[in-house]
Amino acid sequence: MKNIIITFLLLLTFTSYSQEPKCSNFKCGKFKYSNPKYSEWIVMRTDSTQTEKSSISGIEIKSSIEWKSDCEYVLVYKRILNAEAKNMIGKIVRVKIVQTESDRYTCISKDEKNELELEMIKIE
Repeated sequence: MKNIIITFLLLLTFTSYSQEPKCSNFKCGKFKYSNPKYSEWIVMRTDSTQTEKSSISGIEIKSSIEWKSDCEYVLVYKRILNAEAKNMIGKIVRVKIVQTESDRYTCISKDEKNELELEMIKIE
């Protein structure tokens, strides 16, 4: 019986220390994609804007961001620099954070044509 109580107390202690951070920890900051396919892109986010910049091509995508909840937001492309992509202005991307860890999150990103699961790592 004593061993069961000690085990229970240890589990309770470890559970309270291993809680995942809230989605709100990722509303602002500097991020990179964990997928090597997108390694050239850095994402900088405030509570109302997001800028994605390619270190290779120099393309810069500026978007407004509207948080629908702590774990869901909508991006609207407002300006694209260093690329001929005028048809992308106004594009809407809906994002839902589905899992968080201390320095990263996994999200589902949807636009009118695609749905991607992405992992973002917070670097600042």
